[in-house]
Amino acid sequence: MDDHALAHTADEFHGEITVSSVIIDQLSSGLYESPAACLKELVNNSFDADANHVYMSVRPDADLIVIDDDGTGMSRAEFERHFRRIARSYKREGSDITATGRKKIGKIGIGFIAANEICDRLEIQSSKAGSTERLQVTLDFAEMRRDVDQRTRGSGEVAKADYAGAVFYDEPIDSHYTRIFMSEVRGESREILSGARSGGGTESLYGLSATSVFERLADRTLRTWDEFDLYSKTILEIGENVPVSYFPDWAGEYTADLADISEAIEALDFRVRIDGTDLYKPIVFPPSERTLLKRFEISGEHVGAFGYMYANGGRLTPTDLNGVLIRIRNSAVGDYDSSFLAYPGFLSALFQGWVSVELYADDRLEDALNIDRRTLRVTHPAYVELQDLFHSELESFFSDVRRDLYGARSAGRKLELAEKQTRSIEEAAGDKTRTSETVPILHRRSLPDVVNEVQAKPLDSKTVRVLNKTRSISEIVELVRLSALEVGISEADLDALLARLLERLTR
Repeated sequence: MDDHALAHTADEFHGEITVSSVIIDQLSSGLYESPAACLKELVNNSFDADANHVYMSVRPDADLIVIDDDGTGMSRAEFERHFRRIARSYKREGSDITATGRKKIGKIGIGFIAANEICDRLEIQSSKAGSTERLQVTLDFAEMRRDVDQRTRGSGEVAKADYAGAVFYDEPIDSHYTRIFMSEVRGESREILSGARSGGGTESLYGLSATSVFERLADRTLRTWDEFDLYSKTILEIGENVPVSYFPDWAGEYTADLADISEAIEALDFRVRIDGTDLYKPIVFPPSERTLLKRFEISGEHVGAFGYMYANGGRLTPTDLNGVLIRIRNSAVGDYDSSFLAYPGFLSALFQGWVSVELYADDRLEDALNIDRRTLRVTHPAYVELQDLFHSELESFFSDVRRDLYGARSAGRKLELAEKQTRSIEEAAGDKTRTSETVPILHRRSLPDVVNEVQAKPLDSKTVRVLNKTRSISEIVELVRLSALEVGISEADLDALLARLLERLTR
């Protein structure tokens, strides 16, 4: 802290963040299973603060991750009210809509505390428009590493972190922002720092333009996001979960059909940039010969939803997009669920790996959300109803996939095989070395004449079926025997012919 800042210090304060019980302590510890899950909560906090721009940077040399937004900011009074004692959420007190009309994503209000899974120290700097105050608070999470018995206070509350802060009066009156500095990065999150180093390799998205990221995601050789380093996978998972825009041509030929969904997200005017790269939803469906899209809408007593179902004529890649992704208030509930909300695995098993679904549920499903915002209570009436109605839509879509994609693919393969058969017949007819001089020419039609007749036939369904018919060795031998006798081949030559044929067929 420099001398200028000290001169403008209005008040210094410190204290302890507590939660109201051991149960809440357990719920707020180990809440997020990955760095991306924690970071997306912090980005969603910026969204709820009406930020239009969020800048995230990973600074490996400084052992630091920074999130900077232009949201409404926070005062000392708001900080202490929200975080000094976590017993209830104030995020939606008064309204669950922000000043600009956004539906607030956060509900519990423990995102800052969950940052302890990424770092040991977190510094908050914030300013609100209409005030010259600048809040600066540092949270020390060392307290959380101790045993719960050592953190329990006489009132039954449990300590979560120590904090120390100060308020300065040196901000322009119209300034508003919140900056978060996560230092002493720990655990798996350290891999994010290493992935952000220059020269990260071909499997890193660090430093790429948004166009280059799109091209990499549209590459059909990309099988899974696991091919990227943790840094890259983390930013993809953040983009999947927060209310950023879709890529301009994300759905290929269907982009125009889904324009209303894209435009609704774009209208939220929420931009995130990570290390200089604009963040988009990493949902990309590249052009393909056989695809299918269906829009759907669900309306029930306890829940409503809309969305789309997309199918590729074969295994969908990357596999991270396989399943159904539920969004509530424009934020994803976990990742894609490849079970399609526990759709019976034996039904349309082949096609389940072909399909990707995004489902935007209305606010009534929010009551079924678990505290981690990654899972839903499967016994909640809203979830039970959604599951039932969604499965009906999915079953109908699988029928369309079976008819329009699988049926077309099967017919295409049969036609391809039939064409190959006609070419093989033509080649056989032109190869004179295949004609044995010992075969008598007795009342038979010439091979070229018969080949020409076969080629002249239209490749209709009956011809394709005949040309692709599978026959057993015994059937082939019998057909050859009958045909040979019909053209007058002697028994001795026929036996020699069949012996030779059987020898070739059983090699």
